[in-house]
Amino acid sequence: MDETNLPVPEVNELTTEPPVEVEVKIEPQVEIEVKIEPQVEIIVEPQVEVEVEVEVEPEIIVEPEIIVEPEIIVEPEIIVEPEIIVEPQVEVKIETEIIVEPEIIVEPEIIVETEIIVETEIIVEPEIILEPQVEVKIEPEIIVEPVKNVFDFIKNPEKLKSLIRTNELLKINTSKHNRLVFVYSCPKVGSTSIVSSLRIFGSDKVDIIHIHNEDMLRVLGHTQDITINELILFNKYLRKNVYVINIYRSPIERKISTFFEKIGTYHFNASDETINKYDVNKVIKRFNDIFPYIGLGDHFMDKYDIKIPSSFEHNQKYLLVKENDITYITLRLKDSTVWGNILSDIFGFKICTVKDYESSNKPIKNIYMLFKSHYKIPTNLLDTVMNCKYLNYYYSSSEKNIYYNEWLSKSTDIRNSYTLDEYTIYEDITNTNYNIDYVQSDHYMDEGCGCKACNIKRIQLASKIAKGIPTNERIVHTEAKTELITRRVNQVNRINNAIRNMPPRPTRGKDFKQSMHNVLIGKIK
Repeated sequence: MDETNLPVPEVNELTTEPPVEVEVKIEPQVEIEVKIEPQVEIIVEPQVEVEVEVEVEPEIIVEPEIIVEPEIIVEPEIIVEPEIIVEPQVEVKIETEIIVEPEIIVEPEIIVETEIIVETEIIVEPEIILEPQVEVKIEPEIIVEPVKNVFDFIKNPEKLKSLIRTNELLKINTSKHNRLVFVYSCPKVGSTSIVSSLRIFGSDKVDIIHIHNEDMLRVLGHTQDITINELILFNKYLRKNVYVINIYRSPIERKISTFFEKIGTYHFNASDETINKYDVNKVIKRFNDIFPYIGLGDHFMDKYDIKIPSSFEHNQKYLLVKENDITYITLRLKDSTVWGNILSDIFGFKICTVKDYESSNKPIKNIYMLFKSHYKIPTNLLDTVMNCKYLNYYYSSSEKNIYYNEWLSKSTDIRNSYTLDEYTIYEDITNTNYNIDYVQSDHYMDEGCGCKACNIKRIQLASKIAKGIPTNERIVHTEAKTELITRRVNQVNRINNAIRNMPPRPTRGKDFKQSMHNVLIGKIK
């Protein structure tokens, strides 16, 4: 068919299937001069070659507001390379000069609908590179790093043996419970209170491991080649339901408690009884000397190797983070009055909190009480405390102001502490003199024994605590065993005494023994 004689259809009569809807937006009242010369070869660089021969009938007037669904018939050969997906919202501005005869004025907001018959060869390459003056929005490349397997350390045979041996020494492997709680926190923060509370109210439901650092693990587990985090992950690997609990304590109070924990054997190389007779000013001076270097850190932020939330939940008074299917919890000692409610909600059974093993109950209680009543913090040390990152994470602005004003009322003039070099020398000397390597086991209200005697004692103690009855009793295996034996002996003795004191039973019928006796003595013939 001769293409030049094709009838030109009226625009309004076009009816096509709607495969594509093209919307052209042109700024209002802009007159575009378009000149098209027949048989113009347009080449778009790079990698796209298009040759189009278009014959245009002159004086085509396009009415506005017309929607055209163009149908493109391409003959004879179409070579289509891999599909190109163009992201939406890409604005492409192409400025070029097109010569058209005659002049056509296009009104704004015009959508043209027409039928174009093109005979050409179209080669579409997979990549289109646009020339300058084209705005293209490119999404940034996302690099996904391979996920590290946190259990890789278990592949080490020697480490695996150490982990199994440690579980045996801590009696984790023989437990009937699937829930395992690690109270893994810094020393002197109130952690023994959490341990004893969980043991008294949950020994039949959970196992509790109390640990502060790798030195303590070395003493308890007789191993040096594993870390506490590895032990935690190993038990998760064994499909235990693992919880890890941390406690934060306000810095000045924790420093005082840390200092007095080993004041005799470590800081003064003397017995606690001797320290009790020291001048309190001498003790205060030593404390200020080493103030910046003791009672530092927080295991939740420094040791757990987890993603830390940006801020502490001051309203709910605890944080709970799930990572590697392990539940990490951090509390504050200042909220100890509500620990019972928090832990009850988390573990799903009733827990009441008990008091920690306080320094006021220790052999150094006299010097400790004198220190607390006489100590005034130097203002420069107080300023250092208020800049502590841990305090600023755990305390809200109002809580920090209250804490600062409380200690400001008990402050004094500036005092200089040891420099870092001086403290290093001090620590070397004290470590040389200090040769006691031990883990305290007598400061728990409940030592955690699961024997029958301890369980009976535990039930009695839990009942008193739940009723609010003050008690200083402790659950120690030897004491509980002795109490149970003594109680049972007393019960047997009471039963025997009751039997002995029972009146003789009345005789029923003839007394054969008495009758024979009477015959023998002649009373009966």
